[in-house]
Amino acid sequence: MLNSKSLRFVVIACLFSCLSGFFNANAMQLERTFPPEVKRGKLSTTDLAELVIDGKLRTYSPALRIYSEDNLTLTIASVDVRNIIINYVENEFGEIQKIWVLTADEARQSLPKKS
Repeated sequence: MLNSKSLRFVVIACLFSCLSGFFNANAMQLERTFPPEVKRGKLSTTDLAELVIDGKLRTYSPALRIYSEDNLTLTIASVDVRNIIINYVENEFGEIQKIWVLTADEARQSLPKKS
C-alpha cells in the first residue's frame, strides 16, 4: 500500500511530467527566426562527415551547430542527407557556423531581409 508521503510524491511526479510535456509541445510550435545574414542552400553529406553545400565541399567551424526540423541539435556524424534545403550562417573565415534543416513550410518562405 502507498502511504500518504509516497502518494504525494507520485502525484507531484505525475504533475511535473504532464507540465513538462505541455511546455515542450509549446516550444516545438514556435516559429524559428533566422539571423539577417543567413543564406540558403542544398546540403549533402559525404561518408566522411563532410559538408557539401550547393555542390561545393565546405569547411565548417569546430563550433558548428546543426538544428533539425524540430530545432533539436544534431552532430555532424549523425547527419546523412542528400540535397535537403537548409539555411546556414558563415563565420568571418567563411566556415559554416550554423545550419538549420528547413521544414517544407520554411523552405517555401523567402529569406529574411538584410538590414
